[in-house]
Amino acid sequence: MRFVHWYHVSTIAYFSIFYYPFFIQRDMELIERATFLTSLQLQFEKVVAGEGHCVFISGEAGIGKTSLVKEFCKDIKNEAAIYTGTCDALFTPRPLSPLYDIAGQLNGDLRDHIKSIEDRAGLFARFFQELTNQQQPVVMIFEDIHWADEATLDFIKFFIRRITQTSCLFLLTYRDNEIHSRHLLRNIFGELAAGSFTRLQLLPLSGEAVRKLATDKGYSGEDVYSISGGNPFYVHEILASYSPGIPENIKDSIVAVHNRQDEKTRYIWDVLSMLPTGLETKYLYKIDPGYEDAIENSLESRILIINNGLLLFKHELYRRTIEQSLSPIKRVALNKRILDLFEKEFEKDHKTERIIHHAKNANAYELVLKYAPVAAKQAASVGAHIEASKLYFSAIEYYQGNDKDLLVELYESYAYECYLTNQHKEAIIYTGKSLNIWKKKNNVENMGYCMRLLSRLWWFEGNREVSENFGRQAIEVLESQPSSNTKAMAYSNMAQLRMVSNDTVECISWGKKAIAIAKEINDEGTLAHALNCVGTVYMKDASSLKKGIGMLQHSLEIALKNGYHDHVARAYTNLGSGGVSMKEYALAEKSLNEGIQYCDEMDLYSSKLYMEGYYARLKLETGHFNEAYNIAGNLLKNESLLPVIKIGALLVVAIIKIRRGDRDVLPLLLEAKNLAFETRELQRIIPALSALLEYEWITGKIYVETEDIDRAISLMKERGNISKKSRLFYWLRKARKQYPQLKEIFEEHELNSAGMALEEAVSWGKLGCPYEQAVTLFEGNEEDKRKAITIVHELGADAVYEKMKKEMRGSGIKKIPRGIRESTRCNPAQLTSRELDVLQLLKEGMLNKEIAGSLFISTRTVDHHISSIFFKLEVNSRTKAVQEATRLGVLK
Repeated sequence: MRFVHWYHVSTIAYFSIFYYPFFIQRDMELIERATFLTSLQLQFEKVVAGEGHCVFISGEAGIGKTSLVKEFCKDIKNEAAIYTGTCDALFTPRPLSPLYDIAGQLNGDLRDHIKSIEDRAGLFARFFQELTNQQQPVVMIFEDIHWADEATLDFIKFFIRRITQTSCLFLLTYRDNEIHSRHLLRNIFGELAAGSFTRLQLLPLSGEAVRKLATDKGYSGEDVYSISGGNPFYVHEILASYSPGIPENIKDSIVAVHNRQDEKTRYIWDVLSMLPTGLETKYLYKIDPGYEDAIENSLESRILIINNGLLLFKHELYRRTIEQSLSPIKRVALNKRILDLFEKEFEKDHKTERIIHHAKNANAYELVLKYAPVAAKQAASVGAHIEASKLYFSAIEYYQGNDKDLLVELYESYAYECYLTNQHKEAIIYTGKSLNIWKKKNNVENMGYCMRLLSRLWWFEGNREVSENFGRQAIEVLESQPSSNTKAMAYSNMAQLRMVSNDTVECISWGKKAIAIAKEINDEGTLAHALNCVGTVYMKDASSLKKGIGMLQHSLEIALKNGYHDHVARAYTNLGSGGVSMKEYALAEKSLNEGIQYCDEMDLYSSKLYMEGYYARLKLETGHFNEAYNIAGNLLKNESLLPVIKIGALLVVAIIKIRRGDRDVLPLLLEAKNLAFETRELQRIIPALSALLEYEWITGKIYVETEDIDRAISLMKERGNISKKSRLFYWLRKARKQYPQLKEIFEEHELNSAGMALEEAVSWGKLGCPYEQAVTLFEGNEEDKRKAITIVHELGADAVYEKMKKEMRGSGIKKIPRGIRESTRCNPAQLTSRELDVLQLLKEGMLNKEIAGSLFISTRTVDHHISSIFFKLEVNSRTKAVQEATRLGVLK
């Protein structure tokens, strides 16, 4: 084996190690990356044709993401305008950092606009317009979005949803091994249209490729591969390390190069290793002129580079290795030195997040406390509420004093940002801390505010008992106080708690009190909230349905007029959820669609997710099982999903699994039941028990404890909600005909009435609920049973089909309609034979009218088949449908 000794280290060695991306491209031609380059080229061709697209490029540090992008851009540099922005590795990333970078490349006016604007939607729209006005195709690159702030991720989502309207190829790189389970980037993928983006995951070099490279250099290929794991940067650095043997790890080689520098060069490198974003060249005058030669030499050797006005290491791994090699004491000292040199410049340029980063590392508590709230307000102004919450928490964490006035201000600000960002447990803790301070100060108004907010937060967490307790406490402390917004909202909060408990009388009583105070003090916010609560309970009764809808629409008008985002979301939510409950599906779909879109634009994630849960239920009830399953399944991927949302999503997924005959259903049902009973709300308990009873009916086994059923019926009696039409009683009759309490509610002839079942079947059919129509119709005569099993077959409810078929055979019925055909089962997308016929003609380029003529069906039927094909294949165009079907092997 051939080695080169360390005393040969020179400028050339430094160049070969840290100019790695270009060195690899020249000598290695981006080994094993041809397929990825081809993918980018194909997407760019589509962009040139007028259809924008996004590509997420992932992989670990050093895997070659940047090299791939640079090679691609080199190939198309004369055909497109190329703009690059980078996310920074700060404790709290600077909001919209890559947009700042690109704004400077587009025009100076846009960058000035970013600094001053507070309307994030307006900023995004202007940025979008600027890019779409380009005279040639655009390639926009966001590097390292695993470090992106919330506002940047919102822009990414905003832009990708509209990208097909542009001639832009949007490339985003990120380290997939740094995306933890609760990282916001994980949620983005589930919220984007399937055809709008592609994901490329770069893999390490193969053992064969590494062995060939190593052998050419005279090294042991097996050793190089075992150390590097095939990471291209590591492979190349080892092969270019000029080390006496293969280094034990990459860090050793980098530290060795660092230690061989003169004192001034090492100092410059040490300082720069503390600066994740690099150092602006305009700040260099603050550094002692004696270090100029060290900087020049490092630039000449390409260890350091200047990029977009920043002095930084050529490779991030180099910076991190040097930073980690320094002692904790030295890191503190260097960060203090950076603050001494640049604090005023950072503050002048509104880079408070930079000050906070170094203040934390320097243990400069007073500076964190000074700047963190300022930066938090700046972050919140552009909608980066997660970053704002982190910054407020930093101020709390680093505060060393005991000023209660300052602490309560920080606690409440932090709790509010947590409330906005689904961090409800943290919001509860710090609202509780604020409450304790206000109690000691005997500030009744603020005590009532905290109690009311805690009531709301605990309701979100699904703990009804604690929520009710805080709601009552808020009213008790505020009862004797003068009329105020806080007092009115305490009343309206109690109206809401009574509303979700189906306690109509109490809800209206508290709601009217809130409305009276709101009108007295001209508080339209509370008026909108209270009208919402009262309108919702009216809407749940058929006799007052129109009155309830009218009150909710009035609430919505007030909220929209005043920009009360939370109240707008609640109005849409209750119109939509009430519409589903009352089977007013047209109203429900319209309200939910409008509400989801509104919440998406306003970043009201809790309300958006809540409405998506009801939209899944709507699709379930109207027989669109696949769509319902996908919506609810995506919700359950969110690990921080609130219990009041999770219950519904669990039930939708479980019910569809039950009807299809899937396994592992019981854990989902039991989790939903347990969460539902914690809420003490019948609107969640009854669906959970009904689903378990339906499972009993299909399987013939017992899953629900008698005590749980009795508890639910007792709650119904207590709240005056006993109805013979309740789904709980329906499934009790089907699963447990001899259940004792049924006889207290139904007459004997009603328990076994086929006539009643047929009347219900007709009603379900008119409402547009095919599954409920089928299971009630099955209680009729032989012809009714045939109709029922046909409906179930078309829905894809295999387990129910098999149960019905068994019962029909047992009663001597012959010629039972067949189940799902083998031609449907044999393809991964579960396309029907007719859909396969349509797809084949799509492949041949036929228009809908031509397909209709060829298959002897109507054009409208063709439209329905194509919509179903698009949904099952998760595409949005005819071309993509053919491509995806070919990829899956459905089409040859």
